[in-house]
Amino acid sequence: MKIWKKLVLFTIAIISIVLSFSRYYIVKNNFLHSIENTSKQNINQHSLEKYMLESNIVKSIQER
Repeated sequence: MKIWKKLVLFTIAIISIVLSFSRYYIVKNNFLHSIENTSKQNINQHSLEKYMLESNIVKSIQER
């Protein structure tokens, strides 16, 4: 095999390794970001529902 063919194969191998690691990093960060956002959203929804229930309980107690 000539040296330029070896160089081309080596370059392709290095580029594919670098791209695969970068894709892994991007997917991992997107997944963690998505989980964090979903968690915050659910916490906010829970707080809102808790406030609504407390408000309804207080309102029903005051009406008696």
